[in-house]
Amino acid sequence: MTRKLSLLATTIGAVAFTVSPLWAIDIVTRKSTTKQVQGEIGAISKTEVTVKPRNGEPDKIPANDIANVKWDGEPAKLNIARGNEDRGLFGQALDAYTEVHKDASGKLKTHLEFLIARTLAKQALEDASKIDEAIKKLEAFSKNEHFAHFETMSYLGQVYAAKGDFAKSQAAYEALGKAPWNDFKMASKIAVGRMQLKQNDIAGAEKTFSEAASGKAETDAEKARLAEAQVGKAACLVKQMKIDDGLKLIEEVIKTTSVDEARAMSEAYVIQGDCLQAQQKLKEAAIAYLHVPVLFPKEKSAHAEALYNLAKISGAIGQPDRAAAAREDLLSLFPDSEWVKKLGDAPAAATEEKPTEKSEK
Repeated sequence: MTRKLSLLATTIGAVAFTVSPLWAIDIVTRKSTTKQVQGEIGAISKTEVTVKPRNGEPDKIPANDIANVKWDGEPAKLNIARGNEDRGLFGQALDAYTEVHKDASGKLKTHLEFLIARTLAKQALEDASKIDEAIKKLEAFSKNEHFAHFETMSYLGQVYAAKGDFAKSQAAYEALGKAPWNDFKMASKIAVGRMQLKQNDIAGAEKTFSEAASGKAETDAEKARLAEAQVGKAACLVKQMKIDDGLKLIEEVIKTTSVDEARAMSEAYVIQGDCLQAQQKLKEAAIAYLHVPVLFPKEKSAHAEALYNLAKISGAIGQPDRAAAAREDLLSLFPDSEWVKKLGDAPAAATEEKPTEKSEK
């Protein structure tokens, strides 16, 4: 009997080994299809990741098509950290990423260095005191041969621009433009255009945005970049006081762009509001601005700008409660925003009266 049990245990063990061998299961989610590719991640470069499935040929996934990577055996808290980063809870995300990084090794450890650098960059764009730390982490990670290299250069450009170092920002964006994909090349030009606009180089920005919008947009990513370029062109028209032209262009963008393209659409509604406000159509402007906090609350820059404008004009259209609420949201959600500084320390009622005086003239 004992011998039979021993043979049975040996047989079960052999079957278990055959059915469930030790096999790494990394998961890469593609942007273009949202489908997951499972297997063992092998070679990694700046432009692609190779995934070796258990059966069949290796799958090479372009870096610009990688939405997310989950690594075999990663701790559950890493997924929680990703969720915190997505929700803007950057401090909590950083704590978790850093803790997991201490015990990680190999490719997971390298990827965590990117996640830490990216989260610091997002934090720095809201809190200037974090800029130098973010730059240090991004610069260090950019030396890796990694599929997040070009995304790293994009964040590096943004953080240098936030610091006011436009030469280094442009260098980072030019490095982004060396990516082999058209959507990244377009993103590079759009980023440079935004930086030129920030420096009040309107003519330069208009030229750069036009270059970004000049080619054919075939993929969803390219169409999204095209919309962003058109929004940039409209912003230039508004700066040049070509309000009617800017409004016509931005309304075309809103009409033809998917609501899923949050950055382009949130910026488009802000510019639409600016145009309508310039035409003294304050009710219509308020409706345009309201799209941003309602539909695109995660687009923080546009969200803050929309709240500022709502605080400024809502009182003039008989909505003092909305003006006060917008002001309160701006102060609580974006205390370090440039729009808080523009709002100043004036009481809400005083802020509301100024547009009314203009509209009565």
